[in-house]
Amino acid sequence: MPAPNRVYRLQIETISPLCILSGERLYEEVDFYVDPNAKTTYVINSNAALELALQRWVGQQPSPEQQRARLMERKERLERRKQQNMNEIKQFDQSPPRDPRKAEKEKQRLKTEAEKIKQEFDKLRAEWEEFEATGGQGPAVPLELLANSGVSDLLTSKLLTTADFTADSPIVRYSYTGTPEVKTGRSEILACVKDVTDRLYVSGSSLKGALRTVLAWALAPTRAAQQLLTFTNEKDNRKAAAQIERAIFHGRQQQDGKRVSHALLLDVLRTMHIGDSRPLAQAPVLLQVRVFPKGSPITVEAIPAGVTLTAVMQIEQFPFQSNIARQIIDFGEWATYLQPAQIAAWGRQRARALIESEQRYFSGRADAANLSKFYADLRSRLDQLDGTNAFLTPIGWGAGWQSKTLADRLRDTPQREEQFVQAVKQYNMKLNRQRSERFRAGDVFPATRKVIVRNKQALLPLGWVCITIGD
Repeated sequence: MPAPNRVYRLQIETISPLCILSGERLYEEVDFYVDPNAKTTYVINSNAALELALQRWVGQQPSPEQQRARLMERKERLERRKQQNMNEIKQFDQSPPRDPRKAEKEKQRLKTEAEKIKQEFDKLRAEWEEFEATGGQGPAVPLELLANSGVSDLLTSKLLTTADFTADSPIVRYSYTGTPEVKTGRSEILACVKDVTDRLYVSGSSLKGALRTVLAWALAPTRAAQQLLTFTNEKDNRKAAAQIERAIFHGRQQQDGKRVSHALLLDVLRTMHIGDSRPLAQAPVLLQVRVFPKGSPITVEAIPAGVTLTAVMQIEQFPFQSNIARQIIDFGEWATYLQPAQIAAWGRQRARALIESEQRYFSGRADAANLSKFYADLRSRLDQLDGTNAFLTPIGWGAGWQSKTLADRLRDTPQREEQFVQAVKQYNMKLNRQRSERFRAGDVFPATRKVIVRNKQALLPLGWVCITIGD
């Protein structure tokens, strides 16, 4: 009888800040408020903030009796103004100024005053009618909220105060030290994935994607050697990538093909299940990211460096050990490939190749001294992992094209380099047709990197983690 699923505990330690983006954008004045004095950014619960403003507005409204008294008082004042205006007009008619210019000026003043009084009477009459119709209840939603519901507007109207923005305030979801960097207009922040209580976590799909890339990188030279030399025969880049993935991950379909209802059943990694990590209690950090060497600022949330998360990985054993299952799809040596020690060993090999590639990229750049030091330290840390079930890998947003592709495997022989140059041109991989057409063998690809900046200095890359596969 086949063994039950094998269950492993994954430990994910962040070495540099990690961005697993949700696709949500937070907008200033709507989703967050920047306190320039405290240099703090507060992500707000918009519904709670509007509810608080509404409660305060309701509390400021006078009772029906008070409203009636105020309307009566205004009516009396207007009647006195009207009587005074009429008296002045009568006096003017009886004894106008002798100077024609003064007479005309006084006449115009009296006329203007009469018109103002009439307008105010009309306004008062309308308010009386509304008061009688509503019983003095007023509008359900204040005009201040309908017309101006941004945070600054609510602060100006005093429906909210700066004292409302504290870490334990009911209208604040969480906060971070620092403020977004913007050149013009209002800023926005790219948000990380969080659970319903705003706790950060690493999605299982991100972890599985990282392991899939490690396995693809390690096995492509043997299992997809032919496809690496012919993938540009496909006009569609997605189909080109799919044929390489099929060669690496698909098992061999046996005689009973009717039982394989979908091609995805042939993918061996359907046997690997990774759940989301346990959430973190701490808030995200706010990062300023730029495209190196030159690019506009991007403000993002991130899981801070130096924290450890845990997740669970399960690998089904039935497809590998059951004779019945193997008579339908034979996955060959994959049971061995999916052993923790083997995955970790390949992960360290790939990490070494990625680190060396980044060291070459940043070498000799005066504005990248911090990055060069980071990768030197990272290489030392990697060497200490030999013989363990741990490896280093970059994951998440900003980790770069190489972190999610076969990277150097596409270019490690003259024939593959030729294919890669053709792919860049054919699939417009530089996202600019002229630049793609100018690409030549040996050129750097990609030409840029996303890096964390502080005080306009490149500081760290994004997304490097240490993954340990434990029992």
